[in-house]
Amino acid sequence: MKKLSWIFSVTAVCALLSCVTINIYFPAEEVRNAADRIVNEVWGEPNDQPAETQPEAKPAPDLGSWLRLLGPATVYAAQDIDVSTPEIRAIKQAMKERTADLQPLLQGGQVGLDADGLLAIRDLAGLNLRSRGQAKRLVEEENRDRLRLYREIARANDFPDKADEVKAIFADSWRQQAPAGWYLQGRDGAWQRK
Repeated sequence: MKKLSWIFSVTAVCALLSCVTINIYFPAEEVRNAADRIVNEVWGEPNDQPAETQPEAKPAPDLGSWLRLLGPATVYAAQDIDVSTPEIRAIKQAMKERTADLQPLLQGGQVGLDADGLLAIRDLAGLNLRSRGQAKRLVEEENRDRLRLYREIARANDFPDKADEVKAIFADSWRQQAPAGWYLQGRDGAWQRK
């Protein structure tokens, strides 16, 4: 009986010491930093952009007393957002190559950024039939690649069900980093020049 009691006590102490709670959260700030880097890479670094800063490391928990050592601990799983898979690199490269063709359409106001950060045809007046077709094709290709990029980032970072959150974060980045003079569409559908 003493042996059984001793085994139970040792097991209870081991179980208590090994209790760790891991909080896995959607790393919105890390995704936001990755979105800003990708938008800058695709559109080109603006000259007045501040230098990139490294995120602050979370301080190690204070273990102050032996009592804390015996209780459960909370560990936060920090994620380093992976944006360098072969698929992501290929998508970014295709977007970069398309940027030179999209820039005149964005600057001219024929194409703008909608509320979801996707491209939208705003007004094709003044373009010939061939240029209209090219504008539509470019917008479709760009939007298809943007949506693929968001899904791939979510998948590569083990939160495939969060592609919509990634899309929303990227939408803010595309819209915030759009140069002055480009058209942005509000939630009400109205276009305004930035």
